[in-house]
Amino acid sequence: MEAGLRSPNHRGMQRAILVCLGALLFLCAQAPEPPLDASTVIATLAQRNAAVKHFTFDVDAHIALLTFPWIRFELKGHGVYTRGSEYMVHFDNVPWFGKAYDTMDMSALDPANWRNLYTMDVGDQEGDTTVLVMHDVKRSRLRDARATIDPTKGLQEILWTYDYGGHVKLKIDQGPVEGHYFPDTEEAEIVMPAYRAMAWAKFSNYQVVTDESNAQ
Repeated sequence: MEAGLRSPNHRGMQRAILVCLGALLFLCAQAPEPPLDASTVIATLAQRNAAVKHFTFDVDAHIALLTFPWIRFELKGHGVYTRGSEYMVHFDNVPWFGKAYDTMDMSALDPANWRNLYTMDVGDQEGDTTVLVMHDVKRSRLRDARATIDPTKGLQEILWTYDYGGHVKLKIDQGPVEGHYFPDTEEAEIVMPAYRAMAWAKFSNYQVVTDESNAQ
């Protein structure tokens, strides 16, 4: 009689074990693929604009110092990119105290150059978004750089952190131009031991030359 009373509970336990086993097998089947390595991420990113040979653009930038002397000013300039060569911005109206920075090298924002600048590892991956953790190949004060990459739009954010306590965070809003993605707006946060600043930039008037346009 006691065995008969225990039988339904025994069958219920078996069913519960089978349900749990089935759920486990389902979860295993749905497990995400292993994260991409850094080389694959860079190769995929580079493929987005692989056909772009050259482009020019205009830029309108606003800079605000958030510490003394609390200066605010606007810069207007133009930039040029040539595959395998330059990526520069030249400002036409730099104030007297910033004349040494009227031309800025943008090559550190081109993922095609990162292999020469950094060692790289995948730090995090959420959905299609990947964060690369990069370290300077040369001895420097850079602790690390973290680049957040969207597979369609490309570089979304890069954070440079320095061992003396400063950092620069650059957020990039990419927009489509002739079937490719280029920076539309950028916002920079600069925090250093002696000062803090913010900068905003709007990019426009892209003129793009691709391998396909040359062939026409």
